Amino acid sequence: MELELLGINKYEARAYEALLQLGKASAPEIAQESGVPYGRIYDTLNSLVSKGLVIIIPEKTKKFAPAPQDILEKLISERVAKISKLKEDLTKLKKIHVPSEEVVELVKGQRNFYKIVEKLPTPKRYIYDFKYTSEVRPAWVRKIRKAIRAGVDDKVLVRYMKKTEADVLKWKKLIPKLKQRKFEFDDFAGQIVDDCAVLLVMPKSGISILIRDEPFAKLMKKLFEAAWDVAKEI
Repeated sequence: MELELLGINKYEARAYEALLQLGKASAPEIAQESGVPYGRIYDTLNSLVSKGLVIIIPEKTKKFAPAPQDILEKLISERVAKISKLKEDLTKLKKIHVPSEEVVELVKGQRNFYKIVEKLPTPKRYIYDFKYTSEVRPAWVRKIRKAIRAGVDDKVLVRYMKKTEADVLKWKKLIPKLKQRKFEFDDFAGQIVDDCAVLLVMPKSGISILIRDEPFAKLMKKLFEAAWDVAKEI
């Protein structure tokens, strides 16, 4: 029996199971049958007595016997009730608990940049990009294709120059529906998603900052749209 589930330790469990087999026995007999060290058997039996699982039979040599079966059943019922109450409490806590999420997350290095990009939410309404290099990665291509198919407004401002031209045109070829315009900006990149998240990237310093803040995202969106209106077609 898995009596440990009822808050009974391993010595108590051994002694109780041995007593169920013996029916009535002295402490030394229970120790021998159960394997509980003789130096621990009296403490163990007294603990079982206090829990109501064992009774003392006052004979010339003190004997012990298991209590009526309904005592064990009562102990099981009490433990089940406590577990049920704990489950109810956890359910209530889940309903009122709001997972905490860092508003600003800063990382450094190219490897961490790729990791933080994966933390951006999946766009449902729009995704606006400032692209510094227009790097083409298969996972990004798949993501943009999926977004456009779902009706997401996808706009990209790119640095269009000799060293970026090939990648810009590759994006145009891979996703003809992708809206790209060229815009002059220095060492900077970023992405704005659905008024909820903004990724800012500073290539020279290798720093990437993910900001989860609605007012900031809305401000960046307005700045992007102003830049988009004056940007030139490719």
